[in-house]
Amino acid sequence: MPRWLAPVAGVAGTILGLATNLYSEEFRRALTTSGHWLSSPVLSVLLVAMVASGSAIILYRLLVRRQVLHELQLGEFPIGTDALQYIEDEHDSVVGRSLHYLEVKRDSPELVVFLHGLGLDSEDFRPYMAESKFHCIALTMFGFNTEERDDPHYKPISLKSHLQLLSYALKKIRGDNPGKNITAVGFSFGADVLLLLKRYAGDLVAGLDIERAILLDPNVNHSTTTISSKVAALTAADPLDELVGILHSARDVNDLGYLCNYLRKITSKNLDQVRRHASEVVDTWRVDGYDQFLDRVGQLTTIVGDVHIIMSFSYEQQFNGMARAARDRGLDISNLDCSRSSHFDLITPRFLRDRLEGLLYAP
Repeated sequence: MPRWLAPVAGVAGTILGLATNLYSEEFRRALTTSGHWLSSPVLSVLLVAMVASGSAIILYRLLVRRQVLHELQLGEFPIGTDALQYIEDEHDSVVGRSLHYLEVKRDSPELVVFLHGLGLDSEDFRPYMAESKFHCIALTMFGFNTEERDDPHYKPISLKSHLQLLSYALKKIRGDNPGKNITAVGFSFGADVLLLLKRYAGDLVAGLDIERAILLDPNVNHSTTTISSKVAALTAADPLDELVGILHSARDVNDLGYLCNYLRKITSKNLDQVRRHASEVVDTWRVDGYDQFLDRVGQLTTIVGDVHIIMSFSYEQQFNGMARAARDRGLDISNLDCSRSSHFDLITPRFLRDRLEGLLYAP
């Protein structure tokens, strides 16, 4: 039983005790006087007792319901044969499997859907979701749950199939939550996924009715795919030496901490899937400059109502050029921001709370 139910029960008991004390003399007199069971004092006592007890029961049930409503729950979208209208690649077997997600339901008109980085999963958003004011769902991409690491039924699939499966899941989320304002938040590779959604899913994304997209540290050109390029280059069946080599590429202590955190996550997953994903992501960013990035932002605006882009300090070398390129196109750069946070700080509860609540509650 939750600890806060004890004081609630105490308050209800206090109300009942006070009511009984107020009418105790009348109650005793009625007990010793024949024919007065239905006298006014007795009825008053019974009425107060019933109201106090009933209120306590109702309040208990409401508080229990509120507690259950706000619990983080694991769920899944079974991938049925209806998914075949989305998946084009005949070699990617997905029917009969599931897409897993983490959800916390709240009485909010805002639904935030989180998309994780390369090799990460929905658990990376758990700390924020536990305290969020919004209804939240964090999706885990196909095959990226730790328990799917050695499952032969979750073999690596193409980037295109991942994007088409994402469209499938988003359609289900929209169908299950009519009337809610959906905000899609993509972190790192999850931001790339949103940028590539139109390219790979095409007409499948029609009717998603997403209010806004928030891109946290998306790739902008080949220069920003540094870590993905290193992961894509892993070749050995047992890539321990190559992974250690990635750690040796750290520029400073902070960079080493970032790499350790990242490699700890991806080595708990199916590395074949991570490598394939990294390789295909890198292939989509083979150019320099910012035209391709801005083209993809433009494509995303045909799917969602509003696009906000927030970069970490790691992107400070690219930010000015990116902002100038956007301005030269006549684009409004007020939705483009470079924060003082590091890469993984962008998904901390404090950062997400400040940025999401600022955007979703903006007049």
